[in-house]
Amino acid sequence: MTAPTSTEPGTDGGATGPTAPGNAQPTSFQSQLSRPYTWWRRRLEASDDKIVADLRSALDDLGIDRPIPESVDNALRYHNRHTGWWFLLRNVMATFWVWLWGAWLLGMLTTIVRNMVTKGPRKADVAISKIVNLFNETEPFYFWLAATACSLMVIAAFGSFFVAFPMMLGVPKLFTGSPIAHRNLQLKKDHAPVQVYLPVRQIAEVIELCAEAAKAAGEQKIYKSGDIPGQSTSALKSVRRAYYMRGTVPLLPMRWGHLRDHARKVVARMHEVERDLYRDAGPTLIKLADMWLTIAERYADGRVGALLDEDLSEVEPARSWARDRIRDALAVLLTVGAVFFTASLDLPSAIEGYVISGTAVGVLLLVYGSGSIVNMRHR
Repeated sequence: MTAPTSTEPGTDGGATGPTAPGNAQPTSFQSQLSRPYTWWRRRLEASDDKIVADLRSALDDLGIDRPIPESVDNALRYHNRHTGWWFLLRNVMATFWVWLWGAWLLGMLTTIVRNMVTKGPRKADVAISKIVNLFNETEPFYFWLAATACSLMVIAAFGSFFVAFPMMLGVPKLFTGSPIAHRNLQLKKDHAPVQVYLPVRQIAEVIELCAEAAKAAGEQKIYKSGDIPGQSTSALKSVRRAYYMRGTVPLLPMRWGHLRDHARKVVARMHEVERDLYRDAGPTLIKLADMWLTIAERYADGRVGALLDEDLSEVEPARSWARDRIRDALAVLLTVGAVFFTASLDLPSAIEGYVISGTAVGVLLLVYGSGSIVNMRHR
């Protein structure tokens, strides 16, 4: 027989220890408050893991053995964590801010125009007469001193408009996570704004669509493969503006044309590969997904000048249809206006033709840039 074991107070066999049901320690108020936050953080982490797992699953379905780069992983997690209800609230705040400043500017301009139309002529005559009297009754030194002070006040009044207008546009961009606003205001340098990683999320969605098309069969494979070019439009728009979206280019840059041209060549190269979807969809889907993953990695690393490893020197940059049409319309309007203006000057017929030709060249340079003349020479 075995001797009975004795139990000490506070052990599992006793009923008087501090961990007994009757003597449970109350939870602190601070830990109770932290429970909702902990639960919410766990939900966010689970959502982050799911997004990365979906991308990994899509790459496995396509047979791509490349690991997900750490920068892409972090970008997906950051974008997912900072979107949702909080991002929607910031958009509402941005809309309210624009409405507030817009109403103020509209009211101010309406008041100024109304006063100029109704009371402008009478007040102008009174103001001119007062200025003449002041000039006659005041020494020149004090008169010009007062005139300088009044001029500075007028300049300050007009300058306030040019300060208020950028604020009206800039603060909403700050609310909604614009990289340019964060870069120039230098707020929270260790936290990238939300819109910076939007292209990475869009690219991940395109890769998942490629995987769905690769797994499909029959007619569904044909339809889903043919829909890839249309479904990748948002990602291609972000790639076209990668140098801006990533925040690498400062405000009002002087030399960023090479980044713009590179991004447009990358877009054109992706369009070339997408055309092969209608010839041989299977290998093309894998190639597209691999190229998209490379673009996402380079973008997340900030290498917006080398989004692809391919030689793009022979690739024609992609054009924006809407921008080209706007430029064409602006060029026509400016040219017609310049011709009518030149005709109203009553210039001698011998030089009128040269003036019109020079004006047309000036409009060409103004609207299309100096590169347009170089392109016309090559053609």
